[in-house]
Amino acid sequence: MFIKASVALCCAAFVSCGASAFELAKYPQVFSGPQGLEVALAPSRDGKEALVRVTGVNHPIDAVVLLAQREQRGNGSEAFVTPLDGRPYTLVQKQRGAYGSDQTLAYLPGQRDGIALSYDEKKSKALQPAALLSTYEQQNREGVQNLLARFDKDKSIAQAKAALQRKDETASESCGSQVKTTVDWSSISEQQFKALSIAGYCGEVAAQLGALCNATPAFKTKAADLGQISCRFGPELKLRAEGRQLVFTTQEDAPNQGEFVQQFLRNQ
Repeated sequence: MFIKASVALCCAAFVSCGASAFELAKYPQVFSGPQGLEVALAPSRDGKEALVRVTGVNHPIDAVVLLAQREQRGNGSEAFVTPLDGRPYTLVQKQRGAYGSDQTLAYLPGQRDGIALSYDEKKSKALQPAALLSTYEQQNREGVQNLLARFDKDKSIAQAKAALQRKDETASESCGSQVKTTVDWSSISEQQFKALSIAGYCGEVAAQLGALCNATPAFKTKAADLGQISCRFGPELKLRAEGRQLVFTTQEDAPNQGEFVQQFLRNQ
């Protein structure tokens, strides 16, 4: 599932929101994830907003306390949305899972899929809402949140390149041969940069190559001739082979792109 930004949030209103009128509820929550990921969530007294702090990630949001708006979604789910890179971004989502269980997911910048979190009772009890609010106020005075909220195309490209490189390296390791994705950045509009995970879309071919190499070792021979990937955004989902290069045109609303790519690769 590709995560797009909600357009219901006005970034300017978030950035200018003063902490002086912001009162936190008594009991915050702390959630833990894989590889040291931790999310602290301190709701406001009225439940409309929350302070969110993500730690354990190699991204500028690490340890920054962000002000997020709570949005009710369908099927009893709720999202905590904050401005990042010029757009409203769903950072944390709580949803009803299978058999009525609740599930909390973190959506980190540059990653397509949500990361499952588990509630940490001990850390939740230890977290002091006043300390979190104090950190937010200090960072707000320093302009930290404002800097993260602004759209920076060069930074967005650099982050997408880094995320794509990680995907390429994973696929290269799985296939035993080089996988490298290049992107036609001029084909991507500013709105697409703001609303989409570029690495999630353009990294799909590398991801499927790696998956096929893992599932079918014999596919590694084919993968050696298909590791050079060119990606652009266009009006229609397409994938073709030109010599030793795969030319991928992704389309933001096209469904089942992973299946489309995998089927193409299987037929090579």
